[in-house]
Amino acid sequence: MLNVSRNKIILLACFVFVVLQTTYGVSKLFSINKAKQDLSVLIENRIAKDLIRLPLPDITKSSAGNALAIKQYINTFNEKMTHLPLAPKLLAIQSDDYEWQSSRQLISHSFQTPNKTITFVYSVKRVSFWDYFSLAALLTSLGFCFLIAYRYKLKSAKQIVTVEQDNEERARLVIDLEKKLLINSRTHASVPLANKPLCFFTALIEYCVLHPDVLLNQNKDLPEELVVLSNKYFYRLTELGHTIRKRPNFSNSLEKTLSEIRAALDEILLDDLPLKEMFFPPKAHGEGSRSKLHHYGLKNIDAEFVEVIGK
Repeated sequence: MLNVSRNKIILLACFVFVVLQTTYGVSKLFSINKAKQDLSVLIENRIAKDLIRLPLPDITKSSAGNALAIKQYINTFNEKMTHLPLAPKLLAIQSDDYEWQSSRQLISHSFQTPNKTITFVYSVKRVSFWDYFSLAALLTSLGFCFLIAYRYKLKSAKQIVTVEQDNEERARLVIDLEKKLLINSRTHASVPLANKPLCFFTALIEYCVLHPDVLLNQNKDLPEELVVLSNKYFYRLTELGHTIRKRPNFSNSLEKTLSEIRAALDEILLDDLPLKEMFFPPKAHGEGSRSKLHHYGLKNIDAEFVEVIGK
């Protein structure tokens, strides 16, 4: 899962780099071509202004011109172009006699005057691959990659913490019939419970899960099904090898049985109030007619929050 996400981040960073690099490369290409055009126009305008005083060779007039004066003019011209892009160097005007370095790009340009065509040749720095490479695009894509990876790491850590918190929050009540214990699955706190309240409480939970809307009043007889379930867990304790003299009467001393259950839950579910409210048999409040309405059934019980071992 982590490797897949890492690969996705790398692919996304590569995509960002390709987009930025392509944009920069195309922009750089247009910029260089525009610079070459501007250089040709610049040199053309300068030569056109100085044309009258340039002793250029003229075939129509059988004039060889003054090569030394032209060379000095070119040298002076080049000194003024050292600050321009692509480092241009004028090589020749109306002449094929020039030298140039193969590492530089040669450009020939012509323009028309009223009397003749003027051709000049100049060279510029040859553009390499690295001139089209954008370091900013690389750093941006790497920064983007680290940012996404960092956010993913934070998100993963947050999810782990959330899962741990959820696991902590989802404490369950464990009823261990083999050891006759009530256990808090989150804190691992446990408390022993006698046979009668243990069997009755386990049966009460199962009964309330099956009949969530039933009303259980202490002034009325226990439902037959609840008695059957209590006896079932009593016989299960016998099968597990616990020493039991006789089967208890679950209808007798019901309030005492409920009190023992409440005391055990108080001990292990003190810090898990939602779980305690789910499994804690409500206490009777008031006297007389009010106590007759008391309901000790477990409301809003959820079977996912209880586990019975040895069932």
